[in-house]
Amino acid sequence: MIRESQRDYMIVLSIAFASFLARLNLYTVNVSLPTISRAFNIGTSEASQIVTAYLVVITGTLILFGKLGDKLGFKDLFIIGYIVFILGSLLCGLSQGIYSLIASRFLQGLGSSILLATSFAMIAQTIPREKLGWAFGINATATAIGVAAGAPLGGIIAGYFSWRLVFLINIPLGVIAIFFALRYLPSSNTPQSKAMTNPGGFDILGAILSFSALSVLLYVINEGSKRGWTSPTVLMFAVASVLLFICFVLWEKQCANPLLDTGMLKSGGFVFALLATTMAYMLIAGNSFLLPFFLELVKGINSAQTGMVLLTYSLIYVFVSPYAGKLSDRTNPVRMCAIAMLSGAVNTFVFAYTMRLSGIVPVIVFLGWLGFSYVFFLSPINSLVMGLAPKGKEGAASGLLNTAINLSMVFGVAVFELIFSQSLSGSAQGGINLNDLRGSQVLLYRGFSYSYVAGGLMCLAAMAFSIMVKQRPRNNKIITL
Repeated sequence: MIRESQRDYMIVLSIAFASFLARLNLYTVNVSLPTISRAFNIGTSEASQIVTAYLVVITGTLILFGKLGDKLGFKDLFIIGYIVFILGSLLCGLSQGIYSLIASRFLQGLGSSILLATSFAMIAQTIPREKLGWAFGINATATAIGVAAGAPLGGIIAGYFSWRLVFLINIPLGVIAIFFALRYLPSSNTPQSKAMTNPGGFDILGAILSFSALSVLLYVINEGSKRGWTSPTVLMFAVASVLLFICFVLWEKQCANPLLDTGMLKSGGFVFALLATTMAYMLIAGNSFLLPFFLELVKGINSAQTGMVLLTYSLIYVFVSPYAGKLSDRTNPVRMCAIAMLSGAVNTFVFAYTMRLSGIVPVIVFLGWLGFSYVFFLSPINSLVMGLAPKGKEGAASGLLNTAINLSMVFGVAVFELIFSQSLSGSAQGGINLNDLRGSQVLLYRGFSYSYVAGGLMCLAAMAFSIMVKQRPRNNKIITL
């Protein structure tokens, strides 16, 4: 019989492996896109659909699977998620054409969505509240390792072996993960599961409306920078997305068993913590998108060297994250989040000015400082969001949190690209051909600098929302900044 501390450790590792695998898969595939494009003789537009298909399914179904976890039980659904992910990976690896690969990515995205929607909730349900910061710190470390290992691993596999192995490698990893989940995760305890036997007990219409609204919104974001934000097609779909969201909210308010418990949104602390998370992830996503272009076009280093530079953030995060998680359990997490985001804002503003200095030292300092700032933000904010979720609603809260994170990452990329393009040409329509700007250092610096000023403002917004959070711990006293 293992001790309770060992039990908690194995539970967290079993859950965190899902976060590791999801991020590893995302970054290995992204690096392999040029190789896949050559294999199928396709352009960048079709290649982007390999990523978009995966993202649309994840974002559109996270709330659904979070709710299903509350009803069916998280352990059973978690294992189903691995099975679906493995099957999707197998079909991706065996795909003989671009459209079969995109369809298989939809299935793989479903598996990833299930894993992400249930992982946060299982930590919140199975780990004692006084250890939640530590648990989310381990989960964040696993995510950072997946990010750090994904790019170089994907490049090696696609470059020296085959792009198909980028997908097929998930199969043995997934099988190992299922073994540990069956061995260490506690059995599901779901008194609400009886609702699933009642055909009217699950919100089918709410699931359709939420998926449709989020999918249309992602289409608008993706097409806005290509066609122009005033394009009739983009405007039409934007209106459709708003109408679908309104229909979803109105339906949820009168539904007997809603997909989204709107009562959670009445908690100011929960909403502010969610908004703080959203703003913080916008900078992370925008930076991940834009910084490689800066390193290649301005600093003149190749893709392999760029990958090594980008490791700075993940390495700092990996080594510091466990300590940050433990610290958030012993100190005021609200204050910790606010200070971390203030640090991130100062760092980003400084980088917007110092990026003009020669060499890559300013970039390394920026990434290291950014990793240090975020490691002291993400663990406590995740703990706050899940700790503020109503009892028995952890799955829905986890789905809502991960939906917000994925949407914010899409918005982050769109905002950085929009500001960068407009600052260079005065028009975002159609984007910018960066190859035409390799010698235009003044224009490039202006575009990158303006984008990172916007990133600093995102951190300040995250800090402001963090300050507004009120936490109710076990002693029932309110904790604020």
